[in-house]
Amino acid sequence: MAVESKKQENSFRQQRERWMRAYAEAQSMRERLPQVEQLVLSIGFTDRHGIGTYSPQMRSLSAAAKAFFAIPCPRTLCLDGGFDLDPIILTMLDANQTASAGILTCQGWVDPGRAEDARCHLELRYEFQARYDPSHVSRARHRIGV
Repeated sequence: MAVESKKQENSFRQQRERWMRAYAEAQSMRERLPQVEQLVLSIGFTDRHGIGTYSPQMRSLSAAAKAFFAIPCPRTLCLDGGFDLDPIILTMLDANQTASAGILTCQGWVDPGRAEDARCHLELRYEFQARYDPSHVSRARHRIGV
């Protein structure tokens, strides 16, 4: 039993280290998304199984903030879960939209044996709002002749 517990502890430690490394290597909003003045992320969690309650979060990212759009699963014993918001945010920004909302489901495991019926399935409900830098938007319109 001690070997399995140590193995699981190492898995969680490695998972935390991957998240921290990815965050540390992320570019700033200014570098990655110069057209965005501010990005507000509002997220909440729904546990369909009723195992836990998780606090909603709101993050306001300005130009100096890290352009890191991944949220770890708040369920303590979830392994290899979390939510990658990057594609959703980039799609919204590429379309010059100012808002987006939806639901994602965590695909991590709450059992280290990774049995399919042991998926986390915690839901993340998101709402994003973007405020664009007016000077960047007018330069872009000028370049394309709008």
